[in-house]
Amino acid sequence: MRYTLALVASTAAAWPFMAPDLNSEKRAALLADTTGRVLGEAAVRSAREKRQGILGGGPLGGGLLGGILQPFSGILADLDLPTPQPQGLAPINGDLPGHAFVPPGEGDVRGLCPTLNTLANHNFLSHDGVITFAEGSNAVQTAYGFGYDLATFLSALGLIAGGDLVSGKYTIGGADARVPNTLGPALGLDKHGTFEIDGSISRQDNHFGNQADFIEQRWETVRQQAVDNGGGFFGIETWIANQEATYNTARATNPDFFAGVKYFAVSLAERSFVFRGLPNGTHEETPDSANIEPFFLNNTFPDDWFRRGTPFGLANLAVDLVNLYAGFPFELGMNDGTDSFAPLDIDISSMTPSQVMCLIISSVFDAVPGQIQPALADNIETYSAFVEGAISPFFAPFECSTLTTFTAPSAGCDECNDPALSAGNPDDPDLSGTQPPGEPLTGD
Repeated sequence: MRYTLALVASTAAAWPFMAPDLNSEKRAALLADTTGRVLGEAAVRSAREKRQGILGGGPLGGGLLGGILQPFSGILADLDLPTPQPQGLAPINGDLPGHAFVPPGEGDVRGLCPTLNTLANHNFLSHDGVITFAEGSNAVQTAYGFGYDLATFLSALGLIAGGDLVSGKYTIGGADARVPNTLGPALGLDKHGTFEIDGSISRQDNHFGNQADFIEQRWETVRQQAVDNGGGFFGIETWIANQEATYNTARATNPDFFAGVKYFAVSLAERSFVFRGLPNGTHEETPDSANIEPFFLNNTFPDDWFRRGTPFGLANLAVDLVNLYAGFPFELGMNDGTDSFAPLDIDISSMTPSQVMCLIISSVFDAVPGQIQPALADNIETYSAFVEGAISPFFAPFECSTLTTFTAPSAGCDECNDPALSAGNPDDPDLSGTQPPGEPLTGD
């Protein structure tokens, strides 16, 4: 059974803190301590929020007011915050002033994510690849039509896992001297175990060596899976087949393979983003080769490409995660050598979309690589305050029992979907010169 957004809206799921992935005992203890503190301070925080008119937030501020993130204080006072960007069907390509394709030059950072590389190559992100919390969210909203909630969550996760929390800076690639190390090492998004995980679409597993290089043969496999399973298109059936193949291969051959909550979320989300964010917005239900492959092969926008006409947010992603998993309900666990898979006692197959999102937010610190864990432990109050103020409020619609009361991100945010602020009129955009729906790939 595939879920719809109506189920997300109607589900009020209580979800306790799940035990995180194996060999993460320290994180589990830290997370449990943080949870106790959050719940213990709920009454005090609620009274403060009523006085200030801010719903959500933590000891250092943040939270949502009118659906928009509010400033932090203390050590996080200098964070530049994302804001809702214009939405609606609009052209996003190299013909826009200031956004022509410029390949990376000396000193420019690029990473493993083709969509972020594309944003930097077209100057929607800083061309040097050194970006901020606000910049990452705003660019993903503007170029790909992701909702304010999802785009901000992704940028916040990148900042926690690979950046400098105090300055709000991180890179879309590896560590760089232009990003401070105020609380600990800022390793960038390329560090294995952050957004780069085993079972990647186009990279090999970390155990086998260099996981950074694009492997053309893996992409050829994806193309064939589109022919065999997706009618020649890169839709959900193609990515279910790809997920099954990469999971089974990693489990059978990689002695270090670890499929925990982070693997579940990242591996399925990155596949959802392909068929939701990359098709031409003029026919967003047709993820064809002409519009998908330029991102992966050249890190550039296709010609005459439009962003999606309606925002793709956290609730949409929740539905996709459940439907992708239903297509191939893989077992969570880890290898201890080959032919020795230890399963985790987490059953996702019976979860609703809301419960899945609650599981993800309860495991948010699992995104932090092992090298950063000491810094996380030493600065747990600061990291937790950032999560409470910048991430948890957007999960309020899922009514997770581990969260206090926050406003839904869209509540009161009149400008978020105001057509007058859109780059194009979503009701009557100029579609002159746009592509017709693409042709499917064939096996020839």
